[in-house]
Amino acid sequence: MRKILVVGTGGTIACVQGENIRLEKPFKIFEYVKYNDVEFDSALPFCVLSENMDIKKWKALVDYLNTVDFEKYEGVIILHGSDTLAYTGALLGNIFYDKSIILVASDKVLEDSSANGIANFQTAVEFILTGVHGVFISYNRLYRAVRTVSAGDNDEFYSVGNYPKIIENPKIHEKNILVIRPYVGIDYSNYNIDNADMVLHTMYHSATCPESVTAFMKKCSQKNVPFYFVTAKSSADYESSAEFNNIIFGSTLENAYAKALLTN
Repeated sequence: MRKILVVGTGGTIACVQGENIRLEKPFKIFEYVKYNDVEFDSALPFCVLSENMDIKKWKALVDYLNTVDFEKYEGVIILHGSDTLAYTGALLGNIFYDKSIILVASDKVLEDSSANGIANFQTAVEFILTGVHGVFISYNRLYRAVRTVSAGDNDEFYSVGNYPKIIENPKIHEKNILVIRPYVGIDYSNYNIDNADMVLHTMYHSATCPESVTAFMKKCSQKNVPFYFVTAKSSADYESSAEFNNIIFGSTLENAYAKALLTN
């Protein structure tokens, strides 16, 4: 009998519908899927709605996965909420790149006949049984975790960027990372960097930023706070940003954030 380990962490896939949607059944998925040729083991390091994910919970998940005997299983499925799915996927994709792990979420509670959670789980099982290694996300289709961008208002994820370089001996460091997204009229005086260990600043789709960012970068440099731009583009071709030498190219914000936590 082929075996798959299912790790619960919470999320909508573990919720039930009442007056409100509430977290109640970590392995509710087993009520909806049956396989004659696959045996599932289960583990629950913690159980939260994914908007409440934090670095300590990430450490708990990674610590648990480091205890798993992957030789016993065809692969591992992680049940997760969709809100921070891409962030957790990027983190695990950098650490467990040589394992077979798929993160699965659901857009609605499973008793809703239009929910995608059951199909996402089934896709994960089928893909694991092909013997492919790597960390993926199953949400309407499969995504390479380190290249996945969080879903927007349309509830769809998408892939951008390159495959990142492997981090040697990755370890989560508890850093206070300030993430900034540009917008019209942005006022950098609103951002307090006194407790920041790093700033990650996304760019507009053309790999550009408002010129007012230059003074803010200088302020970060004076306070010894590392500052990086993040873009999925492979180059910065406009004059306004062509001279920046602190751009992380070909990356999602989620993967840049994960790699920042995993390096000194």
